[in-house]
Amino acid sequence: MKVLVIGGGGREYSLMKKLHEEGHEVYGAKGNGGTAAFATNVAIDPDDVKGLLDFAETEGMDLTIVGPENPLCSGIVDAFEAKGLRIFGPRKKEAQFEGSKDFTKAFLEKHRIPTAAYATYFDYDSAVAGLDGFSYPLVVKADGLCLGKGVTIAHTKDEATAALRAIFVDNTMNSDRVVLETFLDGREISVVCMASHNRLFAFESTRDYKKIGDGDTGPNTGGVGNIIPLDDLNAELKADIDAILRRIEAGLDADGFDYTGILFVGFMITDKPYVLEFNVRFGDPETEVIMEKLTSNISELMEKAIEGTLTAADFTYDDKYYTGVMLCSGGYPGSYEKGFEITGLDDVDNVIHCGTKAEGDHILTNGGRVLMVIGEGKTKDEATQAAYRDVAKIHFEHMTYRKDIGQ
Repeated sequence: MKVLVIGGGGREYSLMKKLHEEGHEVYGAKGNGGTAAFATNVAIDPDDVKGLLDFAETEGMDLTIVGPENPLCSGIVDAFEAKGLRIFGPRKKEAQFEGSKDFTKAFLEKHRIPTAAYATYFDYDSAVAGLDGFSYPLVVKADGLCLGKGVTIAHTKDEATAALRAIFVDNTMNSDRVVLETFLDGREISVVCMASHNRLFAFESTRDYKKIGDGDTGPNTGGVGNIIPLDDLNAELKADIDAILRRIEAGLDADGFDYTGILFVGFMITDKPYVLEFNVRFGDPETEVIMEKLTSNISELMEKAIEGTLTAADFTYDDKYYTGVMLCSGGYPGSYEKGFEITGLDDVDNVIHCGTKAEGDHILTNGGRVLMVIGEGKTKDEATQAAYRDVAKIHFEHMTYRKDIGQ
């Protein structure tokens, strides 16, 4: 097949790599500094729906896969389907689950799906007044698409007020509402599901490391490490999570959705699983480790999801552990410099390009999250040690990374 993958981060790199290994002719819009090794990079912006549509139609793409959330929320799937083009991802109606945190919280509450208590506010003064109804720590979430940066865990009222001021007064998130949410303390689990007409099929669960600093310190980022599989996911917890997925399916049916694509469910495990968030696309960096462990053909899974013939038996995995360590630009998730040459890439076994670009024979940094180094092994410790051995071989100016992924 001729397959177009929209996006240029680590998630898209991993999807393109796997599709190439399955024997497909792969195109990436725009791709990154590493994807040219197994795909044709196309200079079309992921938000340029018309340009992508014209390209897919003219070049005869058999399947288009949408990586980022922005084009999904703007209705790219609806536009492709209207032209009779095959595309994998949720339509605009279903993409609201990522486009609005308030929308998702209302869905969870309506269908009695365990989630943290919350309240939504539409202006600074009412939100500040609403702080008195919560204890600390408190979670402040800017509504809308914030690229993983719209969440603040405030430990004091001053911190919460500052976060609200940044959202409403300084307009740092381009958001017109905020969700205040009770803080849940526990361990997080990422459950990425392939959805086929409201039926959810979970990939192997992973654990994302969201904070920039060792020991889970510093600000939240888009993810700086990931491990698969999870040794602490016992049969009882799996059953509890599965029951929640079935309740989500029932809610989708009851509310008249027709969800096909990816539904990422972020869980916090305390005394029981609570749903933290929905995303409507493959997680990043979850996708990077899932694609390593998955032995099924991802293209066949997507085709079956679209057709409505997908079953749980279609998902197969190897018996290895994988640890992914993200190499970041110094200063991320705040301001950072880019354009530094990366060395040592030829000396490592498995590195995923996330924020890179190619200039001639050189690979340069081109983002906050630059590379994910993945180690594999028969145990989590073996995989983690392998990852950090390879991390030590890679260098670029101001490179930083967490030292405690998988530990």
